[in-house]
Amino acid sequence: MTPRKPQKSKAKPPPKRAAAPRNAKKDPWGEEQLTTNPKSKLIGADLITLFNSPRAWEVLDDAEKTELRALLPQHLSYNDDGSLPKDFLRYDYDWRNGLRQFQNDLEQGRYDPEWLRQAAEAMEERAAGNFDKYKDDQYEEFWGQKQKLAQNVLAGEMTSLKLGVLVKAGVYRVGDVWSYARTFGRSGKKVLVEKDVTITAIDDANITFSIPPAQRKFPVAPEIATLTLSDGEDAHPEDTIQVGSRTAEQTPPATHTQITFTLEAPQSGPQALETRILQIDGRIPNPPNGNAWKAIRCKRDNQDMGSLWEMREQFYVRQPSKRSREVKDEGSEYESPRQKRLKARK
Repeated sequence: MTPRKPQKSKAKPPPKRAAAPRNAKKDPWGEEQLTTNPKSKLIGADLITLFNSPRAWEVLDDAEKTELRALLPQHLSYNDDGSLPKDFLRYDYDWRNGLRQFQNDLEQGRYDPEWLRQAAEAMEERAAGNFDKYKDDQYEEFWGQKQKLAQNVLAGEMTSLKLGVLVKAGVYRVGDVWSYARTFGRSGKKVLVEKDVTITAIDDANITFSIPPAQRKFPVAPEIATLTLSDGEDAHPEDTIQVGSRTAEQTPPATHTQITFTLEAPQSGPQALETRILQIDGRIPNPPNGNAWKAIRCKRDNQDMGSLWEMREQFYVRQPSKRSREVKDEGSEYESPRQKRLKARK
């Protein structure tokens, strides 16, 4: 008797689930892609116009609006409905600069989750002092930038060089930006005061500065004519733009106006400028003693020239030594090595 062959089941097998493709494209308009991807659509977007639209404020809930206001400058005046003023969104220097910096960091991959993780680890190692010896072993010419000056460096004979002498010698020039930065207080209650003041005029040994108002660090942007779009809020290529002058009602408040201050050398020095900066800032009523020569750095054509102390030192070492001056005063035939080489060539 032959065994029966097993009958095949007529039931259909369950359908196989299609495997997701390995290189599936993510939605370029997703929140994660917009805020972390180095190829985000936000990099080339006009964020100034985007945030200036009323819809950008209306999509936020009350909790988000409260959180946003806590991050904005304290001197900012809001509209009656609590929204942000258009003058701030269009023309505020710090706001515009912050948006540009965000787009640059986003394009450089500095919002990538892996990059942020590595940066956090490096920050912890740096705080633990793991890189101190390595940094100390490097030279300034390798890093390509000047290092912060230690506060315990002594000036010595350089104190005889007053600010007026350096100004007359051309060490400081019109257009230079003096960047002031000093931290007051102890841990937990530290206050950082920063201001970029610009030299606008030099008359003999007197220096005139333009100082940002209130607690601003950067200079206030120059007055911009008002722009009126033909069809309301949103800008389109077909819009016509009418340029008009600022009216009396549109006069900027005092917090939007630069402050002029003149140092009258040799009576005044960097310390007088620091005192005026702290008065304008208003957060440090009784500042402790400090050295303004070291707290102020000079920037020229976007290049860090060093602190005022370092620039004074460089000028000092270029001057003839005391012994050389004494020999010359005695009427001797003293010649410098350079003079001897020139004489030998003749």
